[in-house]
Amino acid sequence: MHFTEPTETFRVFDSILNAIFVLDAQGRFVFANTSALQTWRSGADQVLGRRLEDGLPYQIDAQIIDVILNALQTQEHTEFECFLPNEHYWVVVIIYPYGGGVIVHVRRLLRNAMKLNEVNRDALTGCMTRQALLEYFPQNKLPQLLVLIDLNRLKAVNTTRGHSGGDQYIRQVAQAILAAMPPEAMMCRWGGDEFVLLVPEEKETELEAALLNIQAGDLSPFPGIPPFSVGMSLWVPEESYERAFALADERLQYQKQQLNHDALTGWEPLTFVRFSQQLEALQDPDEIIQYALQQLLLLLNFDSVLYVSWDPEEIYVRHQITRPGFTPLEMAMNSRRPLFGLALKVRETQRTAWSTDYPSESEAMPTLLEQGVKSVIVTPVRSQGRIVASLNLMAVDRWHTVTPQARDLVELVALRLEHALELRRVVREVRATLEAGLLALGLALEARDLETHGHTQRVANLAVQLGVALGLPPQDVDRLQEGAYLHDLGKLAVPDAILKKPGKLTPEEWSVMQTHVMQGWELAARIPNLAPAVLGLIRHHHELWDGTGYPDGLAGTTIPLLARIFTVCDVYDALISERPYKQAWSHADALQEIEHQSGRHFDPEVVQAFLSLKRDEQAVQDGRASGEGMI
Repeated sequence: MHFTEPTETFRVFDSILNAIFVLDAQGRFVFANTSALQTWRSGADQVLGRRLEDGLPYQIDAQIIDVILNALQTQEHTEFECFLPNEHYWVVVIIYPYGGGVIVHVRRLLRNAMKLNEVNRDALTGCMTRQALLEYFPQNKLPQLLVLIDLNRLKAVNTTRGHSGGDQYIRQVAQAILAAMPPEAMMCRWGGDEFVLLVPEEKETELEAALLNIQAGDLSPFPGIPPFSVGMSLWVPEESYERAFALADERLQYQKQQLNHDALTGWEPLTFVRFSQQLEALQDPDEIIQYALQQLLLLLNFDSVLYVSWDPEEIYVRHQITRPGFTPLEMAMNSRRPLFGLALKVRETQRTAWSTDYPSESEAMPTLLEQGVKSVIVTPVRSQGRIVASLNLMAVDRWHTVTPQARDLVELVALRLEHALELRRVVREVRATLEAGLLALGLALEARDLETHGHTQRVANLAVQLGVALGLPPQDVDRLQEGAYLHDLGKLAVPDAILKKPGKLTPEEWSVMQTHVMQGWELAARIPNLAPAVLGLIRHHHELWDGTGYPDGLAGTTIPLLARIFTVCDVYDALISERPYKQAWSHADALQEIEHQSGRHFDPEVVQAFLSLKRDEQAVQDGRASGEGMI
């Protein structure tokens, strides 16, 4: 049959809402129904008589053209699904041989918008079901990337968050992948923690970038471990999908093997090695507690984690961390209340107490119930064997399964927290004892010398302030303070006749006086565990920036930084203090002299920080004197 003009049979297609067109044996349009012309936004005169690849108003993928022309040549009934990028939706294309030509029926699908019927949609993730994808495989006529995605450590998520938390995690990852995929992609939930993607071959680079971006994000609850592993291969229609599936699975398993190798024996030891290392690096107890709470929130997916301090019969909230986008619980910080509910059980048993269904607890706290708290874990934190606080984890407006693994995890965090806090407590006590001893020694030296009372404590305090202003780490600030207490230790070896002489020293006497820095350095070196930086301050606090100081004539940055900082503070306090041989300078004159000696006697950078510090202090004092800021 030759197609010279539309027959009545073809005109019937005008009543069909789907696009239908007819090609003759040479691949030219001889008919296009009303729906097709409306979709193409074309008139019949712009289409009829043209070849398939020329008659359409926009570019169609060459592979789709090839499939239609192949069906025209072989006169075989053909069906396949494809994505039309210009229209942004999926279609099924059905080709019927007819009189040497073909009738092409294009029916729109709703897959891209995931408007699948309930039978074909996974209830948890909204993806296609496995059965729906299996039904699609025989219809594919175009090369596709077959991508396998397998979630990492889902079992660990289930054991720490419960299966409801595991379901939430599966849905969260699936939605992230769906949102990042090209619109042509199809996504199926293949199994419990497995997904299959079908993506056009030319989208490989875009796909890999999208998956890497998701893996590098913050979806995974396990530091250093991506949320999923990926394997992909090319599937061509002439081959069974099982082959492509097996190749993709092989690559996925290799990636998992590498992941397990990199993670040593699993995420738990790796996580807590890093956790412990970070705790050791922190010095401030509040920072240590905050970090521990953040890790618990990340690992266990509760909504709010609190650090609650305990007195013998009262408790009060000191810290609260909540997950992003979640409103903190209304629990007044530092507001004391009696022990209640699960806290009483913790005190009685000396162990963790919990409730997956907190509203069912007879002694549940009404304030928490009003805010929707559904699940709770309370774990004790001890100091010297006594409960001094608790870690309280709460899930709000949802029930969170409290698994044994989750309780073990909280208890392990509590133990590491106890260790870190106890270590800081002991260090503080030792530090306080050391400071008291060094200060006592400094005061004894001060009493023997003719210096103004309080010089040692003043200059030590000022040096600490300046060290903080310069951004020194806490350990260096401590060393600066210790050196300030001991800076004149060597004066113990200076004879009274020289040390207490009210007038000017002779050149010979001055030479003896200068030996006090070396004498002090040698004496301090005998004090156990005194840091080298402290010894350096004692030896070099009379070195000058221009190299004219003593004992070693050091200049510039060859002078230890702590000595450079202390020297400015020491000279300033000496200038504003009255001595038997001079009157006290004014604050302004002393600052002017310090600034004048910048780059000569003193480090210019240290001087600038010192001047800024003293001017800020003066501004605060002036403000108080004038009544600024008073209510």
